[in-house]
Amino acid sequence: MARLLKLLDPTISAYFDRRFPSSAHASDAQKRIEFDEALRTSTTVYIGNLAFTTSDFQLYELFSKAGDIKRLIMGLDANKRTPCGFCFVSYFTRKDAESAVKYINGSMMDGRSIRVDHDWGFVEGRQFGRGKTGGQVRDEHRTDFDQGRGGYGTLMWQEIEARQLNAVGQDDLEATYGQREVHVGYPNKATAARKQQRRENDAYPAQRNPRARDDDDD
Repeated sequence: MARLLKLLDPTISAYFDRRFPSSAHASDAQKRIEFDEALRTSTTVYIGNLAFTTSDFQLYELFSKAGDIKRLIMGLDANKRTPCGFCFVSYFTRKDAESAVKYINGSMMDGRSIRVDHDWGFVEGRQFGRGKTGGQVRDEHRTDFDQGRGGYGTLMWQEIEARQLNAVGQDDLEATYGQREVHVGYPNKATAARKQQRRENDAYPAQRNPRARDDDDD
């Protein structure tokens, strides 16, 4: 239904922000009505699918073509405080915001087709990514490689790094103590070394040096 309304009225976004501050005790239907009304009157637009390297200067230059910009807010990783692929642009008039959506949506920037959509309005805190690792949710679960947005998604990178660390750890143990030590599961190299030494002592018990002289020998 939301997509149908979007086609009938371009000022309505198919996206619904669950954190929109609707009236207390409002039903889901009422929340959507209030949300859509905010979209129809807001002078703020949301810009998505940006490269992490796109600067605020580039964005200001492009979006100022639609009208005078009141404020531009870069989206940031909540943990790293670095750009994470989106921003908000607030204009002085509704007309300028509509021009930005109409004429700039789909434009190419840093080799990417950017998305421009009406937004209900910026409030402090919305500049940070909502993903568990600090960035945008879409970049946490993305499995494809996107050079402009940090390569693989966050969870995919974590899995790759874990596999690399595991492989390096196994190679290191194999090179130091032999293949058999790797599968025993010793907690560290020192423990493995002690185990190896004990096995060697058991296999080759100490023999008395015939040249050694005991204290009670004549």
